[in-house]
Amino acid sequence: MRAGTGLKPLVALVVCGVVATAAGCGGSDGQGGDSLELESKWHGRISDAIEAKPEACQGGVGGACETHVAAVHAITEQLREEVEARPDKARYQATLDGTTTIGTDYDQYTTELCATVPEITVDAATSEKFATCSGLYTTIITGATDLRQNLRPAEESAG
Repeated sequence: MRAGTGLKPLVALVVCGVVATAAGCGGSDGQGGDSLELESKWHGRISDAIEAKPEACQGGVGGACETHVAAVHAITEQLREEVEARPDKARYQATLDGTTTIGTDYDQYTTELCATVPEITVDAATSEKFATCSGLYTTIITGATDLRQNLRPAEESAG
């Protein structure tokens, strides 16, 4: 496999996700739909983004890992926007909370310049930065994995 070819499927995933959202893909009619609508539409998309980890992403730092978390964040951000536009969005609070947390962690990941952190560290400061970035990467991916389980609406307790 040539160097850099692992990013092509990831880029295609992000572009396809953006185009599909803009086009209203998935056959959604914009209505509330049944309670499994979000799950059926987004579970696979989130899974695909998580699984599209480039081979060069090993320790949660570097450009390949930044590309990976950017793709995961892009998909979860599209999900957040769709849920925010729903008339029954209050029933999807766990989904909104999950996407917000991923967004916050992604912002910190980019602010920390994790793409520039080496996988092999030689001093305490770089080791600390590596640990921070690696932890953020893991938190983002784990958050997205957990988010797949929070795509159903909460049952309304009072009538």
